[in-house]
Amino acid sequence: MISRMRSVVRRLVSEDALDTLRRLKHLHKEIQRAPARRLFDAAGMAPTFLDPGELDRLQHRYAAPLEYGYDPDSLQFRGGKRAAQLLALPGAARAARVLEVGCWDGMISCMLQRSGKSVTAVDRRNDGFDKRAFAAGVALLQMDGESLQFDDEAFDMVFSYDTFEHLARPDRVLTECIRVTRRGGLIYLNFGPLFMSAYGEHAYRSITVPYCQHLFPLSVLNDYAIGHRLTPLDGRHINRWTLRDYRALWHKFADAVVVERYRECLDISHLDLLRKYPSCFRSKSDSFDEFIVSGIRILLRRT
Repeated sequence: MISRMRSVVRRLVSEDALDTLRRLKHLHKEIQRAPARRLFDAAGMAPTFLDPGELDRLQHRYAAPLEYGYDPDSLQFRGGKRAAQLLALPGAARAARVLEVGCWDGMISCMLQRSGKSVTAVDRRNDGFDKRAFAAGVALLQMDGESLQFDDEAFDMVFSYDTFEHLARPDRVLTECIRVTRRGGLIYLNFGPLFMSAYGEHAYRSITVPYCQHLFPLSVLNDYAIGHRLTPLDGRHINRWTLRDYRALWHKFADAVVVERYRECLDISHLDLLRKYPSCFRSKSDSFDEFIVSGIRILLRRT
């Protein structure tokens, strides 16, 4: 319904008017984050963490985000939506051989296979593979992204969703993605939340406090989780790469790929915490952007 409404608006409103709306939206976001940025820039380095007693108060203040959804209907809906996004990318319609890295259930690949693509999907674990992807003809393989067992230039397009923030060595996986993509082929990465952002600890099913990784040490978070019979946090499930690290990564491969599209996705919904406890953030990074960029979408073309 929302997508149809947007389509109608695009037909009825001029492109100049749409550009004006986009600029106003951007300006509104800039105005929203300006006070937090000023406090951040002026903040000292102490305290670096809050008193542990503050955690319980904040935990009761913030509700958990909406469930991601791993039931069969949610998996199929999400797979279909993301497959449609991929097919809308410039040049994607002509990509016949497709590889998904970090597929988990494989339902994006399933929907692409049903659209006529020849799709291979890999993941380090195979316990998440959905039988519907197998039935559609997807080649689901257990494989490490740092060592893809495919020939050079084996695919027209390689893509990955919600994986690169978890990889221990994203640079090595990107090296492999480039190697197995044909010259002129596409690589699309869509991932987040990044570690420094509000929910970058990926702890929200236990600790609901945004930015908990900056406000409290991991030991305090886990003591609280265990004491309240919540699932303890595993600091190894996220790679802790910063926005600066990823920006450097794209630059590192500038000779091998061209950036066709690039977007850093903002989350400014919890600036109240940056305004109230600026030193907890300033002591972790000198870049305000680290805390408000939650995800990255990048389309690369191999040269």
